[in-house]
Amino acid sequence: MSKKRLKWLALVLFIGINCLLVRVDDGEKVLRQAFVPTWDKVYQTDLFETVEADGVVTYSGESYVYFDKSIGSFDGFLVEEGSTVAVGDPLFQYRVNDYAEAEAFLSYELEKIDGEIDAIEDAISDMVSYRIPSPSVPVVGSTEEDNVTVVVTPQEPAEAELIKEQFIIQKEQELAAKKEQERAIESQLDDLQENGDTITVESPFEGKIKEISSTLNDPIIRIEHLELQVEGEIDEEARFEVESGQSVEITLANGEQTLQGSISEIDDTPRDVDIDSKSIYPFEVSFKEEQEIDSILPGYHANLSITVNESINAVTVHKDSVTHHHVWKMSDTGKMEQVPVQTGIQMKDDLEIISGLSLGDVVTKESVDESYNGMPFITPIKFTDVAWLDVGKYKDWLLYMTTGIITR
Repeated sequence: MSKKRLKWLALVLFIGINCLLVRVDDGEKVLRQAFVPTWDKVYQTDLFETVEADGVVTYSGESYVYFDKSIGSFDGFLVEEGSTVAVGDPLFQYRVNDYAEAEAFLSYELEKIDGEIDAIEDAISDMVSYRIPSPSVPVVGSTEEDNVTVVVTPQEPAEAELIKEQFIIQKEQELAAKKEQERAIESQLDDLQENGDTITVESPFEGKIKEISSTLNDPIIRIEHLELQVEGEIDEEARFEVESGQSVEITLANGEQTLQGSISEIDDTPRDVDIDSKSIYPFEVSFKEEQEIDSILPGYHANLSITVNESINAVTVHKDSVTHHHVWKMSDTGKMEQVPVQTGIQMKDDLEIISGLSLGDVVTKESVDESYNGMPFITPIKFTDVAWLDVGKYKDWLLYMTTGIITR
């Protein structure tokens, strides 16, 4: 065999043996360096988890006005279909059969409403004055048998504050409705006492007269509310996540306007129950106040994005940085560290890190072999960032350069 072939054979064996040694090395004898061409810093951003649905703009419902034929004879309507009425506008008149009986009935109704108003006002006062306790120190317990320590963290008061606020809002709405009933009954009683036998029934609602019953069958008047809302539907999978009060982004189908709202009502029962198909749950979305919705008409279709979970200022990495709940972290000491992480919300390419990393940590999306854990890493030189390319921007650069030459 020629010397040339022997040299090539020796070279191949040398390379092969070294590769084998590196392969079977446990990381203690052969020092490896990972080459990491790209890296990113852990950053902060707001992340949201959403459920998408279709919706259509409608009026917020309708209310009904009734007439009890046993208390008198109908006299006539004072409104027409299609007309708009405000609270307190006259709707119809009727003549009572018995003055004394009608006066006693209205007085009784007025007294009952007054009692209900007092009860609601007391409930509001009690809730306003109620102070939600501050969270106490976490309770720490241990079991000697299993050597396990259990930490019970008290619930934050934010949820209790929200429940308190919703209760007050609901009761204030009930109070306003009861006071309007009180005003209407007082008006009817005044009519009766002034006219002797005729009572004018006023509208307790604001809206448009949708239907008038010419046969006087109840309800004799249907009033459509002029307040707009959005109706939508979700399937049973989304129903596990969607709750009343969640924020909703409303984008009109023409894409020209995006508005904000919240889930005002969601049904607990589906429209239809069929073993061979998914259950569909209807819900309603109310618009947030102080928004321009005058140009929106009932029947407009919209795309709805319901926020079911959010994390503000979340510690975030690119989703490709996480593999099997582990991240390659480039430590300050210049070594690769394979760090286990707990992840949260993913929004497009952004992935929330709940634990395992901190803001400012450096991670890489590159595929790194597990054998490099704890090994040093090197990165490409960014020539545009080399300091000596612009030495003039450093103070006392001549002194540092001279010191360096003398030291050499």
